[in-house]
Amino acid sequence: MKTTLLACLLFAALGAESLPPAPVWDAAPPAETRKQKPGTDPKGVVNEKGFRSEVMIPEFVAWPAAQPGAPIIIVCPGGGYSFLAEEHEGAEVARRLNKLGVAAVVLRYRVPRRDNEKPWVVPVIDARRMVQIVRERAKEWNADPKKVGILGFSAGGNLAARVAYSPAEADAARPDFAVMVYPAYLFEKDKPDSTLRDGPDGVIPTKGTKPVPAFFAHSADDGYPAEGSMALAKVLKSMGGSTEVHVWAKGSHGWGATDRCEASRKWTDLLGAWMVEQGFLKR
Repeated sequence: MKTTLLACLLFAALGAESLPPAPVWDAAPPAETRKQKPGTDPKGVVNEKGFRSEVMIPEFVAWPAAQPGAPIIIVCPGGGYSFLAEEHEGAEVARRLNKLGVAAVVLRYRVPRRDNEKPWVVPVIDARRMVQIVRERAKEWNADPKKVGILGFSAGGNLAARVAYSPAEADAARPDFAVMVYPAYLFEKDKPDSTLRDGPDGVIPTKGTKPVPAFFAHSADDGYPAEGSMALAKVLKSMGGSTEVHVWAKGSHGWGATDRCEASRKWTDLLGAWMVEQGFLKR
């Protein structure tokens, strides 16, 4: 007990630390259609803004929890399926989750788009594999393999919704809960009066399935309408799922884990409270 307490105190004093990046796939990633650009790193190229693109070999970065038995969340940065905003929608999110007592894994899924019409196809393959890895290795990161969540921003929010809810094979890897922060492309068109994408390429679960619990955070002035989050939450609730939606009047798009607006400052604390209510996190 003394050793555990000392370890926790040390963790809190030093702050959360990530482990080195690790590959999502042991061999060549499946369903790849893009050729690597000459002279680029297959693990991605990071620009002056800290955004990563040209990812041919997807990786993940684990942020273990301070104490065993914690929930663990796969974090999917946004970037329009063209790049990854992996600092304010990735590493900084993992730091906040660690402070809540949650383990995190930041996923560097493949970008840019392999298919402009269906840009999510290859990222979904990477993310489903990530769910499998997290369940297999959760205990290495002080996490509970039965408390696996997925969290995404913008395109990453679309990715999280698809991994959690979209129609797929019966044995497709699914998380235990999903968090969508200003998710994009839920609607057929990015208009407040549009309709949710449905069918095999949609975000609406197959009839007869009970959706995993969902948490949404959005701004009313976002160009990707908050009505998309509310519409998906309504559908999930109608199918017996548990949903919570937070919409702030201001904030626009892309605030992530920053100090930019009220939404960006408060959403993680609200998420922590929701996870306690849902039984995923202990207080």
